[in-house]
Order: sequence, then C-alpha cells, then structure tokens
Amino acid sequence: MRILYVRLAVFFCFLLMAGVAHAEGFALYEYGARGVALGGAVMARKPDASVVAYNPALMTKLPGIHVMGGVSAITPEGKMRFSNNPDPDDNKTTSLKPSTWLVPHFYYTQQLNDSFTVGVGEFSRYGLGFEHPHEWPGRFNIYKVALQSFSLNPNIAWAATDKLSLAAGVEIVYVTLDMKKRAKIPSPVPGAFGEVDSNIQDAEAYGVGFNLAGHYQFNDQWAVGLQYRSQVKVRAWGDVQYSYMGYKGADAILPPPAPPIPASVAVRGAYDANFHDGKAHSTVLLPDSISGGISWTPIPELSVEVGAIWTRWSTFRDLNIHIDPLPTPEGHKHWKDVWRFNIGVEYEPLDWLALRAGYVFDQSPMTRRYSDYLVPTSDRHMYSAGLGFKWDAWTVDVAYAIIVPEPRSWRTSGETHVLNSKTKDTDTQIFSLSLGYKF
Repeated sequence: MRILYVRLAVFFCFLLMAGVAHAEGFALYEYGARGVALGGAVMARKPDASVVAYNPALMTKLPGIHVMGGVSAITPEGKMRFSNNPDPDDNKTTSLKPSTWLVPHFYYTQQLNDSFTVGVGEFSRYGLGFEHPHEWPGRFNIYKVALQSFSLNPNIAWAATDKLSLAAGVEIVYVTLDMKKRAKIPSPVPGAFGEVDSNIQDAEAYGVGFNLAGHYQFNDQWAVGLQYRSQVKVRAWGDVQYSYMGYKGADAILPPPAPPIPASVAVRGAYDANFHDGKAHSTVLLPDSISGGISWTPIPELSVEVGAIWTRWSTFRDLNIHIDPLPTPEGHKHWKDVWRFNIGVEYEPLDWLALRAGYVFDQSPMTRRYSDYLVPTSDRHMYSAGLGFKWDAWTVDVAYAIIVPEPRSWRTSGETHVLNSKTKDTDTQIFSLSLGYKF
C-alpha cells in the first residue's frame, strides 16, 4: 500500500504537466501596443500591421509594405491568505515573488496587387508565469511556473470587393514549460511525511492549426470584423527531476512486522526506490475561438469599437497522462465556454498623435471544483490607455494596462492539494511598446 501512495504522488506531479498545452485557460491578447491600449478592440477599425494577429482580413487596407515589432512586459502581483486549516503553520499570508515576463511580437505585411496582400506574424496566444516562496502552504499544488507559447502565423488576404475582404492563414504553435511543486511521501507515523521537490523542465510541444477572417465596410462610419481560430492539437513531452527535501513531523521506530528502523529512514528508502528522474507525455487540444468587433467612426478623427471573443473551453473535458510504467487513468476537467468583452476608443487630435483607452471583461473558464493555484484568478477586469505617434513613415505606440481579477477562494481538497485560502491585492500590470515602419 505504501508503494501505491508513493506512485500516486508521482502521478500527481505529472498531472500538472498538462498546463504545457492549454495554459489552464490563461490566454494572452498582448499582440501589439495599440491593441493593448484599446483592449483588443481592433477587429474592424483602421488597421496597423498587428492585424495579422487580430484580424488578417484588414491587411488589404495596408498599402505597400508594413513592418512592426515590439514587446509587452507583464508583471503579476498578489498575495494568498490561508486560514482555518488544521496545521497552524499553514495559516498565513504569502506574496508572489517579484517577476516580469517579456512577450515579443513581430509583423510583416506586403501588398501584392489591388486584390491580394500577404503577411506573417509572430506573437504569443498563451502564457503564464509566477513564483511563490518554496515553503508556502500551497507548494504541494505548485510554487513556480514559467509557460511560454509562440505562434508563427502566415496569412493571405483577398479584397473580394471594395467593401468585403477575406483572409486565411496557418498557425504553427510552439509551447515550452518549466514548473516546480512539492509532493508528500506518506509515513507510518500519523501526521508525518517525507517531502519531495519535483522539477518539470524542458517540456515542449508543436501544433498546427488554421484561421479564417473577414471584414466588411458598410460605409465611412460602420464596419465589422470576424475571425475564427481552429483547435490545435499538441503532444507535450517533458523531463522530471526529483529531490528529497527531508522528513516532516514526529519520528518513531516502526513496530513489527516492519523492520526495526525509524519511520524517517523508511520514508527515505521509499523515495530512493520510487522517485527516479523520468519522462511523461500528454496529447491535448488548444480550444478554438471566434472573435469579432463592430466599429463606428462618426468623424475621421474618432473611432469606437466594441467586440467579443468566445473560446470553446468545454472541449477540454478529459486529461490523459501517460507515465511509464504506471497505468493511464483519466483526469476530468469540466471547464466551460467563456466570453471576453471589450471596448476601445481612439481619438487623433493631431496628424502625429493618437489618444487611446480601453476596457475588457474577461471570464474564467474554470469551475470551482477543478480550480487550483496554477491559475489563481477568476473573472477579470482590464483597464488600459495608450498613445500613438507618427513621424513620416515611422510609428511608435506605447500602452499601459492593469488587470484586476475578482476575489477567488478555495476550500481544502485532497484531490488538487489546495487549502482554505483566498486571493488578496492581486493584479497584473502590462507595459507595451511597438515600433512600426511602412515602405
């Protein structure tokens, strides 16, 4: 029975590796500084090169050659308050370690003739990064994660009529993950256990999908844009390294029929016999999504757009982990489809200056039963603002956004290794910069 418990602990270490592919519902939308400032409401209005990611059908509105590159710096902050847990050492407040994650973007578009334009983009659609202190109460669920994704997305756009443009593209997604958590080895002594550190590293996967997009200009004031991004299947592989962190709690000489040795020695023996560095793999689907927007331009200097993104997270229902030589049980994840609503306002008082602001309401796909500390947020509000500058063929866009999640709480669960806890003073700040040039 003791060996079974040890193997189950190994299994749960691998279980979290599924975050490699689907980022636990933690999607990114920081495809460019203008888009960040406008809350992503750039599906239908006057474009820049970042529409390769937002709505490539708008590439037909970009004459000549356009190049853009930049980066978004994402800084998560927050605390977790633990209370009403049996172990007094678990009832405390801990803070995230300071960290900043850089998300680059690059775009190139070229008009071939009056009808066709091609373009390619590099951007990130999924990402997650934070670190708690190694000894925080939630360490048996997770204490560090660094997930990054990169999409390479070539597209071709066709101006079917003066009002209608269509586009299609191929998306190649590359995902990497490093993650750390702790695991317990049960002890024959009640309340005692051995503690193991697991380091999942160099997990990576490729996948291929496609996207379809359209844009229709009703008149000088009204336009609509729409894009569909397909599911992407990825098969993730990773390496796992284990370290024995010691024995916690009381020790005792094991009574017969166990050998006459201390429980701590027996637990260390169980670690040496069962925790070996190894590999695991899992095949999962990134969900498909539909995004759209309607823009209104009452005067040439002012435009307003409202939009929404629907992501079909309900397709992610089961998680099958392959761990040799263990059997492959099913892990159920009953997530839900979610909406992201946005609005953005852009005003150009001068030929060289644009003022921008946006708001986003972003739903969380995770139900209370299947939530854990890997994504310690719930429904989120984002407030954003930015500036755009033009000099001849050059453009410079800067943006700032703050994401404020609604409070989230957890109840103790042996299945997910979470404790009675709730978030406190949690937010994420985003600084974005894009530099563009047109030939």
